[in-house]
Amino acid sequence: MKKIIIMVAVFATFTAEAAFSQAETSADLSLYASTWGEMLFDFAARWKFPFLRGESPLSSGNNIALKLDASLSPISAGLAGDAVLTAAPFLSFTIGAMAGTGWNYDLFGKVPLVGLGLNRKMNDGDPQDGVSGNGLDGTVWNVHAGNTLQFDFAAIFPGDWNHVVVQVYNEIQYYAYTKATSDEFWFYQMDDGMNQNAFRYKFETVFGYAMPIFVDLVGVQFSGTLPFYNIKTGDTVRDVGLSLDTAFLVNFNINKHFSIITLARFSNGFTEPITSAYEREWAFDRVQLVATWHIK
Repeated sequence: MKKIIIMVAVFATFTAEAAFSQAETSADLSLYASTWGEMLFDFAARWKFPFLRGESPLSSGNNIALKLDASLSPISAGLAGDAVLTAAPFLSFTIGAMAGTGWNYDLFGKVPLVGLGLNRKMNDGDPQDGVSGNGLDGTVWNVHAGNTLQFDFAAIFPGDWNHVVVQVYNEIQYYAYTKATSDEFWFYQMDDGMNQNAFRYKFETVFGYAMPIFVDLVGVQFSGTLPFYNIKTGDTVRDVGLSLDTAFLVNFNINKHFSIITLARFSNGFTEPITSAYEREWAFDRVQLVATWHIK
C-alpha cells in the first residue's frame, strides 16, 4: 500500500511540474497609495492553463487561471488565492479564499492606525470608544465565488478606436474575523469598523473606453457591498445597508512593463457619529493611485 501511495504521489508531482512548466505565467508588483496616506504593496503571480478549448471563436481561448496574491502594508498582511475558469470570451467564473491579519499603533503618538480589532463603540455592553485589541490577535478570512461578464464593442465594430468596454463582476462571500462573536462589529485595514461575520454580496461594474495611446483607458467604476446573513445569530442583516462607491478612473500605459491607474472615489459612507440608524450620505472619499510593474 505504501508503494502505491508513493507512486501516486510521485506521479502527481511530475504531472503538476509538467503542467506548470507549460503554463502561461505572469507576475505583477503593485503599489497602492491614496490621499488618506494609505500604502500597500501587492505581489500577484498567475498561471494560465488551456482548458476545454475548441476551434470556434467562443471556445478557442478557454482556460483555467490560478492566481496567488500576497499583500503587505504598514498595518496589515494578507494572502489570497483564486481559480478562474474562462468559459467564453465574455464569461468567467471565480472561486477563492483569503486570510489576513493586522496590527494597530498611533503614528507620531497622535494618529491612530487601525489594522485589526473589535469596534468598541458599536458592540453592545461596551461603552468605550475606539478599537479593542492591539492587532495580531486574530485572523480575517473569506471564501468567495463569483462570475464576470464582459464585452468589447470592437468585437462587433472592429477598429483601434472602437473599444468601448463593459465588465460586470458579481460575488458571494463569507467574511469573518476569528475574534468576533455573534453580531459584533470589527475593523480591518482602516475601514469604517462596520464589518460583521456574515455572508455578503459584492459587485463591481466598469464602463470604459480603451485607446491605443499613452492614456489607454478612461472610465467609471461602480461597486458595492451588502451583508445579508449572519450565520452565528441566524439573522438577516438588514440595518447596515448597502455601501456604494463610484470612481472615475484613468489608466496611463507608461510602457509594456509599467502602468499607473488613478481613481477619484466618491462613496455613501456612514454619517458621523455612526448611530443605530446607520444613516449614510454621499461625499468625496479619496484619490487612489495604483502603480504596477508587470514583471513578466
